[in-house]
Amino acid sequence: MKRSVVVRKKRPPFRVQVIMGGDLEYFRNTLLGARHYGFDSGRLVFADRWLAHELAGDLRVLVRRDGIDGIVAAVNSAADEARFAGVGVPVVNVSNSRGEVRVPLVTQDDEAVGRLAAEHLRACGCRAFGFWGQPGASYSEERLAGFRAGLAGAGVEVGRCLSVGGGLGGGGRQDATRLFARMKRWLAGQERPLGVFGVLDTCALQLLRAARDLGWRIPEDVAVLGAGDDDFWVDFESVPLSSVRLPSREIGYEAARLLDGLMSGGDGRVARGGRVVRLPVSEVVARRSTDVLFVEDEAVAKAVRLIRAGDGRQSVEELVRAAGVSRSGLQARFKRVLGRSMLAEIHRVKLARAQVLLATTDMKLAAVAELSGMGSAHRLSVLFRAKLGRTPSEFRGERRGGGESFI
Repeated sequence: MKRSVVVRKKRPPFRVQVIMGGDLEYFRNTLLGARHYGFDSGRLVFADRWLAHELAGDLRVLVRRDGIDGIVAAVNSAADEARFAGVGVPVVNVSNSRGEVRVPLVTQDDEAVGRLAAEHLRACGCRAFGFWGQPGASYSEERLAGFRAGLAGAGVEVGRCLSVGGGLGGGGRQDATRLFARMKRWLAGQERPLGVFGVLDTCALQLLRAARDLGWRIPEDVAVLGAGDDDFWVDFESVPLSSVRLPSREIGYEAARLLDGLMSGGDGRVARGGRVVRLPVSEVVARRSTDVLFVEDEAVAKAVRLIRAGDGRQSVEELVRAAGVSRSGLQARFKRVLGRSMLAEIHRVKLARAQVLLATTDMKLAAVAELSGMGSAHRLSVLFRAKLGRTPSEFRGERRGGGESFI
């Protein structure tokens, strides 16, 4: 007797609509990441164009008309949240603007963004620090918290050395003019040399222009750092902008993966908004705007110059001889000025060189390790896992095609 064979019909891919602005590279990369999850999994197809909020219209009509099974969106406000609440399909948010998370959120670790910014500006030898953010936006508040924590962890007296300003303007010409004037007044009241972190690349560029209007030199008087590493904005001014790189493609990919699970009948707790996925942030891409070292201590300056100009093989003993002071004395002065030990600075510079080689060449790992001063592919991998949470090969896959060091 023949057994009957039941052929299960394969479910067609879920159809997904993306709703977010496209003016920032962050959101364009998020869209690309989401689409690539669809390509890799074969489980999602995306509407041919993404929609800005104002073009999406009645979302319930859109869902019915276009056969939409789920939405990836930038939920920036309570009004946005209310629009998505009754849409009838799962929604995943990729914008960390609101403190109260009711829609499942995939974003970057914004406190880590702030800590990295503090570490980078501290490594420039800055003694006075500024932060310009967007009051009320979760990503800004979290970056400020991380910035404070990073400075405090490096021994900076935050209450005395950090000044905080804020506001990004409403977009109109008058708003922009008033904001620019306010930035100039705020900057004019700061000590120099100054290290200032703008919560977005566009904000950092405004700070850079305001400083230049005051007659200040970039970076000799003020080192300026942004966040987003937007290819367009970081090269928009004559002084290229240093910036914290955000994992926007990875955010899109993970948002699509989460949405796939929700559309497939995943955890109801997640569907009710009880989940936030925060992806790690581990890289500052350094450019001219922070290419400076504010160090009055000549012994420390000599040691740092040797580390940054050398081949990565300098030992602590060589630094001590070059500085002309005792090992314990140089170690204490190094820690006081830069907030880290000599060995930590050596490792930081080696890691930065390795990142450049991995991102811009096809060298084997052993060659990268040799040229960056790490000696072996094993040591290279150990340092990458310890500092960046991923292997050199994983880093190369993410960054292929660009990037400078964060020395």
